[in-house]
Amino acid sequence: SNSTSQTIEVLAEPVVTFSALASVCVDGPLQTLTEGLPLGGVYSGTGVTDPDFTPSTAGVGTHTLTYTFNDGSCFGSATSDIVVNALPTVTINAVADMCENASAVTLVGSPSGGVFSGPGVVGNTFDPSIALNGSHLVTYNYTDGNGCSGSSSTTINVISLPSVSFSAIPSICFNAAPYTLVEGLPLGGVYSGIGVTDPNFNPQTAGIGTHSLLYTVTNALCSNSTSQTIEVLAEPVVTFSALASVCVDGPLQTLTEGLPLGGVYSGT
Repeated sequence: SNSTSQTIEVLAEPVVTFSALASVCVDGPLQTLTEGLPLGGVYSGTGVTDPDFTPSTAGVGTHTLTYTFNDGSCFGSATSDIVVNALPTVTINAVADMCENASAVTLVGSPSGGVFSGPGVVGNTFDPSIALNGSHLVTYNYTDGNGCSGSSSTTINVISLPSVSFSAIPSICFNAAPYTLVEGLPLGGVYSGIGVTDPNFNPQTAGIGTHSLLYTVTNALCSNSTSQTIEVLAEPVVTFSALASVCVDGPLQTLTEGLPLGGVYSGT
């Protein structure tokens, strides 16, 4: 028999660590991984293109990533989980078409606690008088407890008001016949007010004094109004004193019994 000997060295694998990874949103930006030690290793796993992790590529869920380091002789590795959170499902309620002069409406978004933005938006309301006529995109943004955000939008149509004018109305005597109103434009509107039975104004119904009348025009959705005044004048106090009887062959009589002076006599 004969023998000889040789030695073999068993090397320790390198100590490799991979620190915990913060959760990310599925629409988040590319993450450059730096949590592995010692430096110089290789990252791998779902969504990883070393050394970057793309949340949208990995998808929603918990993913185990691996960091592998080679010290020239031996390999060592460590793993760390990364959570990719889904975006919140966000909705905004539709708002019906509105007139420019309508009251502000309360906007409703889900989940609650988000922020509305867009023309005419004040807090959680939409004011058409600020937005003015046209189509306006209103957006609701919501951020959940994971820091992930979602949004939803709706279009609100604001309809312009019809243009309305109401020119001056001549004054009218209390004992005059009803007056037909024609001063409102565009044609087709409605007159209203004391003494008005559209389109006529009755001074006896209204009474003596100055009265405010309204002219309203309505288009497919919206109404607009403007006002004008009309003055009902009191009739003058007229007296006609008693006349003495005359003979049929008597002379022409000049009438002077009426007061105030300047009036007109008539009759047989």
